[in-house]
Amino acid sequence: MGLRIKSGIPGLDKIANGGLELGSVILLSGGPGTGKTTFSLQFLIQGALDGENGLYVSFEETAEDLIRDASAYGWDLEKHIKSGKIKLLHFSPFEYDKFKQEFSLLLKRNKIKRIVIDSISGIGFYLKDIYELRKNIYELGKTVKNNGCTAIMTSEIIAEKGYSRFQVEEFLSDSVIVLHYGGLGGDFDRSLQVVKMRRTKHKQGLFAYKISNKGISISLRQA
Repeated sequence: MGLRIKSGIPGLDKIANGGLELGSVILLSGGPGTGKTTFSLQFLIQGALDGENGLYVSFEETAEDLIRDASAYGWDLEKHIKSGKIKLLHFSPFEYDKFKQEFSLLLKRNKIKRIVIDSISGIGFYLKDIYELRKNIYELGKTVKNNGCTAIMTSEIIAEKGYSRFQVEEFLSDSVIVLHYGGLGGDFDRSLQVVKMRRTKHKQGLFAYKISNKGISISLRQA
C-alpha cells in the first residue's frame, strides 16, 4: 500500500483504508447536484491546511463562482489564494490546447501537490473523437504522476448510466468514486460508492452522505 493523504471528506478516509493514495488519479463521477464541486474544494482546502499547494482547473465555473461556492460552507478560499496555497484557473473547453501547453509548467512553477480538473466532460465536448479523448486523459494522468501530484478529475453521469459521461475515463484512472442520489433518507439523502481504488483494500458498497453548511460528510452506515 502506497503513502496516503487526507481526503478532507469526513468518513471517506476510513472507507479508503487510510486516505487517498499519494500520486494517484481519482475519477469523481455523479449527476448534476451530487456535490462534485463541493467534494473537490474540500479536497484542495484539506491540502492547504496540510501545507500542500493546490490547483483547481475549471472548464465550467469561473474563479469567482468557486469562491462564492466555497463561502457558502464558510471556507475562506480567497485567503488560501492570497497565501499561494490554492490557485484557481478557468479555461473554456475551446482553450484546451492552451491549458495542455501550460499544465506541466503550472505544476512545477507553483509546486502543486493536489489538482482538481473540473471537468473531463467539458474536455470531451472539445475532443469529440474517443481516441483523442482517451489519449489526452492518459497524458494528463501521466503529467500528474510525473510531478508527484494527486488529482481529482470530475465527470458527469447522465441518467446514472456507467461511471462517466464518455465511459472511457474510468479505465484511465487509479480510483473511481461515484456520487448517487438516494441514500438512507433524512439528512443522508445521497450515497457514495468507491467502485475501484488500486492498491487499496477499500470498503465495498454504498455509503450515505449529506451536504450540510459545512460541506460533505459520509456516514459509515450502508445505504
